[in-house]
Amino acid sequence: MMVMVLLFLAGCSSLKSENEKLKEEIVDVSAENEKLRKDLNTLKAENSKMHMRVAQLHLEIAALHQEIQTMQKDLDEFKAQLRGGDRKNRKP
Repeated sequence: MMVMVLLFLAGCSSLKSENEKLKEEIVDVSAENEKLRKDLNTLKAENSKMHMRVAQLHLEIAALHQEIQTMQKDLDEFKAQLRGGDRKNRKP
């Protein structure tokens, strides 16, 4: 009977030790999870800012493209005027 009690107590001690190890592991995993959650939130905020910046850059690119088109049109008109002026100068 005494042997069974000793085995039971040894088993309980072993279970308590394993239980403590698992509790520590849960605490460690929870801390890592919280750190990762904060990192994820930081990355989400940075991603949101980057999306806004990309949208702003797209608008700037569109404006520059429009400006280039306008300048190209002005340049073409100027070239046409120069060609017209050259023809008038050559005729006499």
